[in-house]
Amino acid sequence: MSQASIIINVSNQEQSHSNGLSGNWTVPAKKDDEEFSILVVFPTSEIQDIGDGRRVTHWLKALPLAKDIVGLRSDAAAHGHGSSGTKEKWGLLLCEAQPDLSKDLLEAIEQEMNYLNNNPPDVKYKRDPETKATVATNVEDVEVRDKKIELSFMVQELRKEFVAECRTLVTRAEIARAKNALMREDQRLVAEGDRMWARPAEQGNINELHRNACTRLGQERPWCYTPLQLVDCPGCGAKIKENIITCPNCAGMLDEGIENLRAMSLKERGAKMYPNRYAEAAT
Repeated sequence: MSQASIIINVSNQEQSHSNGLSGNWTVPAKKDDEEFSILVVFPTSEIQDIGDGRRVTHWLKALPLAKDIVGLRSDAAAHGHGSSGTKEKWGLLLCEAQPDLSKDLLEAIEQEMNYLNNNPPDVKYKRDPETKATVATNVEDVEVRDKKIELSFMVQELRKEFVAECRTLVTRAEIARAKNALMREDQRLVAEGDRMWARPAEQGNINELHRNACTRLGQERPWCYTPLQLVDCPGCGAKIKENIITCPNCAGMLDEGIENLRAMSLKERGAKMYPNRYAEAAT
């Protein structure tokens, strides 16, 4: 079975997995211009010698490995009271689709694997006179080296095409499910941060998990202050946020845009920002 598994991440934080059996994996963070990032877990290939010079390629399933990465096979990712043991609460989701690798990709992987097995690294060791270190130098034929590079690039390109195809298999329901799980955990973390802030002895326990959750929810807390770039109000000169409709200091209207208002004359600017005051003066 040469089926791959698809893991998505709707969070702006990457998630790492490290296990002695399943290895080290990183689910990349979602970029600002995309709904989710994706990690495709490919099946692992191995060559078995069955005798008489014959070899058979076996493909180990990707699903058990993908479950380990998301934490579906243990509760090691549990954090605090009311938190689940999987990494789904952090925006990860193991999708239902398990697409088969294309024939071209399978053949390219097997071709590279067989070539590497038949042409192991050929190195020469020598002692560096300056550093006194033993240095390994690649002395294999140029044709062999170029063939390895060619096969590697071929596999990489076919993998990219396969990953792009896997992205189209992610459903809207799965994206919504991942976002809801992340939002519930963010809400729980913010509430937990509020409880700890209310107890001075526990304020030091507020960590980046709580602050990242607060930031994703777009909330502000005394324990999660996000400095904002302020601009001068074109009417009263007070420091204000840039994307607001009225100045909280002078109640001037800013719907024309701060830069446009600055380009006007003082009279035009006053009429735009304070229409009621100018109407009263006219009467």
